[in-house]
Amino acid sequence: MTVKNINHRLEQLIDSLSIKNGKETYLKNQIKYLLRGLKKVSLYDFEYPHNNIQTLSNHLGITRFWYCGSYDRGVCIDTEFDIDIDIVYDDHPNKHEIEIAVDSLTGEILFTFLYEDLLEFQNKVNAGLNIIKTPPFSHAIPVSLDYQQQTLLVDCIPALELPNGYLIVPDGWEDIKKVNQILEEKGLSKVNKKTNGSATKLIWLLKYWNWYWNKPLKSYVIQRLVEEIFKNRAIKNWSTSVQVFFNHSINILDKYYNNQLVLKDRVYTQKTILDDYNIREIEKFYESLHEAKEFAIKGEWNELFGNV
Repeated sequence: MTVKNINHRLEQLIDSLSIKNGKETYLKNQIKYLLRGLKKVSLYDFEYPHNNIQTLSNHLGITRFWYCGSYDRGVCIDTEFDIDIDIVYDDHPNKHEIEIAVDSLTGEILFTFLYEDLLEFQNKVNAGLNIIKTPPFSHAIPVSLDYQQQTLLVDCIPALELPNGYLIVPDGWEDIKKVNQILEEKGLSKVNKKTNGSATKLIWLLKYWNWYWNKPLKSYVIQRLVEEIFKNRAIKNWSTSVQVFFNHSINILDKYYNNQLVLKDRVYTQKTILDDYNIREIEKFYESLHEAKEFAIKGEWNELFGNV
């Protein structure tokens, strides 16, 4: 297949991966319905609070949400996917309550607030809400919602907003961490500006490869690798850019193995996002990138993307 033909076929694949406007509007309406219902039932109260955490819970209610993850940044692909949302709890009227209790917070406490509210939603608003997995686990509470003859999959993450705009979210069952969704959005926007929006399209293509290969990489790792590799490089055509991605991703992981700070965490800039994964996961990333690189060099595109 000629270079022109493969790039045309990859362009067609990319177009098929985008979430079309009608579907996007429907998904947003579904999420708004979930949020409205959760606001109504957010009632995790202690009649006689005995500590800072119980006092805090009596001041908290669900106020809004942040889209987070791939959907927020426009890099989810139209295969099987769910939507990540930070369900934001806020105190009223005093922000200082959060500051008092934050040192005592755990993932378990935040998950408990949200889990109880999801149960209330199920019992009082819509029995079509199904809590797919119950806590404890590390990332979110996944739910499916039957509404308007459709089923929506959502990963729900409890969050508290600090006065500086950072969010506190669970980091496993025992710990918490800070995140900043605005920084995440800006990171991808910056490289998209330099590439005239092609960075997002390349991420779609690479996430399809990842999906086709049974997800050897984490979605967020793909995004951050693209941001790092193409922050000062042009995206000229899809086949060349895929080759560049695999080659330089391997170089970046080599640097990580040599204790260099790569793919910085946006909040804790003294660490890398790869620190969130165990060594076996990173080795799997590395092995998969090497294997994919060889197929890309040989132009064996069907091995990477199926029948393109």
